[in-house]
Amino acid sequence: MTQTNEIHNADSMKAQCPTLFFELIRIALGRQETFSHQPSEEDWHELYAEAKRQTLLGVLYDGVCRLSADQKPPRQLLINWHASVQKIICDNKRLNHDTVWVSRRWEKLGYRNVILKGQGNALLYPDPMLRVPGDIDIWLDGDQRKIADYVRSHFPGLEVTRIEMEFPVRKDTPIEIHFLPSFLYDPFKDRKMQRYFTRQLASPKQVELPEEGTICVPGDEMNLVFQLSHIYRHLFYEGIGLRQLMDYYFLCTNLLSTGSDDLRQKALSVIQEIGLTDFCRALMWVLGEVFLMPKEHMLTLPDERRGRFLLGEVMRAGNFGHADDRVGNWAEMSRWQRLTWGTRWSWRLLGQYPREVFWHPYYRITQYIWRLYNGYL
Repeated sequence: MTQTNEIHNADSMKAQCPTLFFELIRIALGRQETFSHQPSEEDWHELYAEAKRQTLLGVLYDGVCRLSADQKPPRQLLINWHASVQKIICDNKRLNHDTVWVSRRWEKLGYRNVILKGQGNALLYPDPMLRVPGDIDIWLDGDQRKIADYVRSHFPGLEVTRIEMEFPVRKDTPIEIHFLPSFLYDPFKDRKMQRYFTRQLASPKQVELPEEGTICVPGDEMNLVFQLSHIYRHLFYEGIGLRQLMDYYFLCTNLLSTGSDDLRQKALSVIQEIGLTDFCRALMWVLGEVFLMPKEHMLTLPDERRGRFLLGEVMRAGNFGHADDRVGNWAEMSRWQRLTWGTRWSWRLLGQYPREVFWHPYYRITQYIWRLYNGYL
């Protein structure tokens, strides 16, 4: 074993031991009442930094408020934390407004649409306003060429991929148009997944965003499949953090309980067909280990070996890999550097998901050819 691997494994094992941070998560979720021991002032500053790194400041503040006076953080840190939460609430109000606005704009242009993740996920939380918001991902039902041409007529030169493109119409809110909700490198599994998503587009679920209006989100079955594939995709591409895993925790706890066997079996059938069963089992282990999610809310039996590896990656990467010192500066790389670096990066997962690693270079090359053929380069 190389020195680099030894260091990585040591870091991973450290991340997987019970920590005050995991305890704070469980307190916020109502799975634990108090810390196992009193955090020091230094501990509290580390807890705040990790909550920020994992974009869980809002949800974990709810846990902080539940603590007894003797276990609460220092006063100044508590004030700073409260100020951060007020900004999160304001950001959520803006995102709710912009989400309804962009959905209605595309409806007026004649395109059915579904909002992926984001503010739809926030509605699954006990307090939707405490989830740290990100961007708006809107999945459009329509001809990709027409949509891309329309957007580029207003914003010339925007990058277009087979999966998505930006729609920068709001100054403070990043918006991404999705032509496909997610994807797999394996072309055979990806084809099955895309056919499934296309069928599901006909039956979205309507939800109400606070004080703003109605949007469409994926149906329950599709959400279980799609968000699993989304987490899987980011594990390969950038990295994944605990906020995305918390989204899936609340998705499972809201949808899977006694009497939900039919939904569970339908989702599992698709997950097995597209080759994500092993990853699903790894994720179930992490949700049980970190969030103490009961087995009756799990999609399938957990896999501790793969789960420990996944948790090590999550704790090292932070939100979408932004804190991962192994990730290079993607924006400054040439296309060839992106291909070679991305291939090397995916090799860390060879022992976990070899089929997807094998197909990665093929995917990159075919996407380059597709963009070249369609005039998007």
